[in-house]
Amino acid sequence: MRIIKQEENVTVSNVESYLNSSESPVTHKSYHELSESPVHELDALAQLHNNLEMLTDLSGRLTFLMREVRYMLKA
Repeated sequence: MRIIKQEENVTVSNVESYLNSSESPVTHKSYHELSESPVHELDALAQLHNNLEMLTDLSGRLTFLMREVRYMLKA
């Protein structure tokens, strides 16, 4: 959380204001050409969680691949 004080006025970061707002969440539309329903609309926070899961998976796969390459280079 980032708080900036200017002349005794407190400004809260966009993330906290997004979480505390009573407005509907920000949505993001994405197009997936090979999907049954090509247009998906997701909340921005859900999209962030999906992206983090995908990055974790890809990082694990790359780690495995690099380990196999090192093994093959030693043989």
